[in-house]
Amino acid sequence: MSSGSFMPPLPLIFASENYHIWRATPLRANPTIVEIRQHSDESAKKYKALSCLQNGASDVIFTRIMACETPKQAWDKLK
Repeated sequence: MSSGSFMPPLPLIFASENYHIWRATPLRANPTIVEIRQHSDESAKKYKALSCLQNGASDVIFTRIMACETPKQAWDKLK
């Protein structure tokens, strides 16, 4: 059995840069399979970004942003 110490990775911190990469765009009518997959990936990024903002906040700050539905709403409240 190894006695090495485990260090979990530090959480990602959103620093208001590259927000356009984190946001999800609406899906157009009659999308292709590639567009559907890309939209799904972009939607997942939105929830991941919100989760990162919420997980990186103190308890007091978290209570201010916990009802936000998008990372943009949470970020605007943090401003």
